[in-house]
Amino acid sequence: MISTTDFDIFLKNQSEYLTIFVRDPRTEELTDVVGTSTYNLINISDDSSEDSGSFTATGGTSIVHSSTGVYQYLFNGTTYPDKYVASFRCVLDGDVMGYNTFVKTVGSKYYAYAAQLRPIIDKAQKSVSDLLENMDRATNDPAVQFHFGVDLKSMCLYLDRGVQYINIVPPYTNFTVETFYFDQNGSILLDAALIAYLEAQGLFAIDTDYNYSLGGNSFVVDHFTKLNAFMSSLFTRFDKSLVSYKQQFRSKGSVLFCWQPGGVRTARQLNALPGGYWSRLLSAAFV
Repeated sequence: MISTTDFDIFLKNQSEYLTIFVRDPRTEELTDVVGTSTYNLINISDDSSEDSGSFTATGGTSIVHSSTGVYQYLFNGTTYPDKYVASFRCVLDGDVMGYNTFVKTVGSKYYAYAAQLRPIIDKAQKSVSDLLENMDRATNDPAVQFHFGVDLKSMCLYLDRGVQYINIVPPYTNFTVETFYFDQNGSILLDAALIAYLEAQGLFAIDTDYNYSLGGNSFVVDHFTKLNAFMSSLFTRFDKSLVSYKQQFRSKGSVLFCWQPGGVRTARQLNALPGGYWSRLLSAAFV
C-alpha cells in the first residue's frame, strides 16, 4: 500500500471542496478507482471519526467524481470547525493507495494576516508556462499562467509556527494567531512567520544550489548564503523586539512583612540569614 499525506486550510463557516487526485503508482497517470473505496474524517484531538463512507469510480454520497482520477469531498467548515485528517483508501488495479490530508479550519484573521505577509515574502508572480511558448504572447493573455511561489495554506502554517516562536520565549504565553494582539504588535508576528518561511526556503536552497566549474568557466547558484545573511539580521531584530515585548508579561508581586517579636528564636533566624538577603528578596519581587 502506498500512502501520502498533504495538508489544506479552509475558512470557518464555509463549505469548500477537498480535492483528491488518484494516480496509478506505476504510470503516474490519473486513474479512477476500480473497487469500493472508503473515506474517513478523523478529529485529531481524540482520533474519533466525524464522518465516513464509501465511493466507487463514479463517486459516492459525499464524494463527487469530477473527472478521471479526480474526486472531491465537500468539507463543511461550520459542522467541522477544528483540525482533522481526511483519510481516503483508494482501491486501484492490483494496488491500494492511501491518501491522507491534514485539514484545518481557520478564522478570517488568518486570511487577513496572510494578505499582509504576502507582500513581504512573495512580491512577484511567476510564470508556470515555458518562456519560449510565451515569447510572442501578451502578458495578459489567458494562456500565460502565473502563480505565487508560496500558497495561502503554507502562509497560514508559517503564521502558526511564528506564534509558537513567540510563545516559547519566557515569560511564556499561550497566544494563537487569532488571539495575538496583531493591531498593536503585528510586526512581531510577521517577522516570526517570515523566519519560519526562510527556514523552509533555506532547506530548499541547500538541495538546489549548484556550483560547477570547468576549463576556467563556472556556473554558481548560491541562494543559501544570501538567505542565511538576511535571516541572521532579521533574527537579531526579532530577538530584540520580542524580548522587549515580553517584558509586559513578567509578573510583579508584592511582599508583606509583618514583624512579630519572637524572642531568642527570631533573633537567631535573622542572624542566620546571609548578608543582603532582604535587599535581594525585595528587588526580585519587583523585577
